[in-house]
Amino acid sequence: MKDLLKNGRENKKITTRELALLTKIDQALISKFENGQRIPTELQIKVLASILEIDLNTLLVAWYKQKLLNRIDFNPQSIQAITEILNEKGITLTQSQKEVQIAAILSEIDTLKNKLSTL
Repeated sequence: MKDLLKNGRENKKITTRELALLTKIDQALISKFENGQRIPTELQIKVLASILEIDLNTLLVAWYKQKLLNRIDFNPQSIQAITEILNEKGITLTQSQKEVQIAAILSEIDTLKNKLSTL
């Protein structure tokens, strides 16, 4: 998500200060969003998507992913709980889809761990 926001701003050729004026979001917050130190609210995501002309669905998916990664400890039990919730909602994943998604999640977690260890 942070890369989507930063790239979107850079593609528009505007500074964080200019984006702050356009969105009425504090410049320091925008910098923190772009550095991954803070997560915007859903309303802020919608405003940023509109101003930066980023596909709202793409940005919302990235936002939800970030929120989930920050809140859930991905272990076998949490993955089972998520799978059960999906099943209760009538959303079924084939085994290969599950494996691909779990691999993607674990890869993302490893990436975040590596980034955190360099801070």
